[in-house]
Amino acid sequence: MCRLLGIVPRSGAVVNFSIVRSFRDLASCGLVCEGSEPGHRDGWGMVAWQSGKPVYLGREPNDAATDPLFEEACERGESSQLSSPLLAHLRKASVGLKVVDNTHPFTQDEWAFAHNGTIRRLNLKYTTDSQWFFNSLIFDYKRNGRDIIGSIVKNVKLVREIYLYTSLTFLLSNGIEFYAYRDCTANVDFYTLYYAMTADGMLISQEKFIDV
Repeated sequence: MCRLLGIVPRSGAVVNFSIVRSFRDLASCGLVCEGSEPGHRDGWGMVAWQSGKPVYLGREPNDAATDPLFEEACERGESSQLSSPLLAHLRKASVGLKVVDNTHPFTQDEWAFAHNGTIRRLNLKYTTDSQWFFNSLIFDYKRNGRDIIGSIVKNVKLVREIYLYTSLTFLLSNGIEFYAYRDCTANVDFYTLYYAMTADGMLISQEKFIDV
């Protein structure tokens, strides 16, 4: 269980990091499924793009609400006048250890990916269910002539036909294209996605945490 945020600036605009700082509040007060402990305190990450490649502004297996490195990541983004999309994630661990390698977003080549949900019956030992799904998607993308939409459709269909899952809700970007997908089997209010257009661009989030 996690919280996702995507920011896509308008042409000529830069990322507004006051939004990212407000998003951090969901680490302590964000919506959780019934019966779960409050908060999304098991890690945070931010990815932007430079020269066509995803770059971590920060990524730590710590509570974003109290980790000073979160603010340092925001300051780095502000000082660079970041004009690429930004993908951010707050983790509430369900599968995989609380370590940096299991902390979203994940990157591969030009792509970055963040997921909220659990894919069950994978019997994974060295990776998370989210990493497995992302790796499968990009592997197919490289083999099918780089049709990312086709790869999304194929891999979503695979999971839906074979595995039990709570949600396949995710954000995916290569710094130019930005994709959001929402799919869940329960807890509809928790696994939703919202989007809003502002003067600076588009926001995609799983909770309404600012007034727009």
